[in-house]
Amino acid sequence: MAAVIQESSSADVRHVEVSAALLSDLEKRTRFEVLRDSPLLDVLDEGARKLNVSLLPDPRVPLDHLRGVYPGDKVSEPLDLKLTLAGFLRQPDATDQFAVELVLAIQINTRWRVAPTPQMDPRAILTLAGLSPQEYSLYLPPDSVDPLPPDKPVELHRGERFEAQRDGKYGADA
Repeated sequence: MAAVIQESSSADVRHVEVSAALLSDLEKRTRFEVLRDSPLLDVLDEGARKLNVSLLPDPRVPLDHLRGVYPGDKVSEPLDLKLTLAGFLRQPDATDQFAVELVLAIQINTRWRVAPTPQMDPRAILTLAGLSPQEYSLYLPPDSVDPLPPDKPVELHRGERFEAQRDGKYGADA
């Protein structure tokens, strides 16, 4: 019987209560428990779930970031998601408050990239994806037959999907 009591008491010690908020709205925090030995990736994933947001492109390999939140709402640089929560909490200036940073992730064909600005022209989007604007044209929606004008900025939205076609239509303008 004593072993059972010890197991249940050690189970309580294995969990840590933390809080998370979106980086864009640090006032709306949610608290939840996480296993102490979980990687910070699990803290990010569970925090995103509790905040009703999806990590992109995938919860197991997100482009989004987890940051520590300190007094005065100061935030850290993005944290190493491979580090365990216990390892993070052992650091001298550790915090149990986190911020989920949702990046401006866009998809070009099968490639996910983080857009550096909320508006980019199609040539810049192709370059961001590692595709030559001389060889490829960009389409939105992906099943469109007309390419986007190459030099007209596009307002980008998180999770937006573009199709790049190797048709050389932009290169023909040069």
